[in-house]
Amino acid sequence: LEGAPLRADPNEVPVDDEVEAPDGDDESEAAVVLEGGYLPDEIEDQYEWLEFGFLTSFEYPALVELDAEEAPPELPADISELDGELIAIEGFMNPLAFDREGVSQFALVNDPLNCCFGATPAMNHWIDVTLPEGERTAFYSLDPVAVYGLLEVGEAYEDGFVVSLFRMRADHV
Repeated sequence: LEGAPLRADPNEVPVDDEVEAPDGDDESEAAVVLEGGYLPDEIEDQYEWLEFGFLTSFEYPALVELDAEEAPPELPADISELDGELIAIEGFMNPLAFDREGVSQFALVNDPLNCCFGATPAMNHWIDVTLPEGERTAFYSLDPVAVYGLLEVGEAYEDGFVVSLFRMRADHV
């Protein structure tokens, strides 16, 4: 699952004065789209692009205990419906399991300042991404990465506490 950062060469990113405005409009309205186009169309078309902001659009408590008197909060229906879907999403990699060969598991976070370099991300601000057995990918420190795979939605518990809401089996990084 060797991949490349979204921008393999920083020199490929257009400087503001090099961005062409669509349809001759004012340059300030031009935008660089970083969604899709990283894999051949026949593979890319199998995945639905998901904005990280959609996953972070609801409140979820920082600490949820299984044995608590209250049941865990219910996830919004539109979030729960994503369970079992093939999605593609962009975020930032925080390695959880790695060796000399590369990264085999990582937290995909919505903000590069979450986790290792700043605040602990909220429960719905990260995805626990696991690569297939024996597969590794390169580590991309502050470059955003696109991850394609099967999303699992729902509380996962460890030692009586919710440890994740989103898990993903990566097919491509």
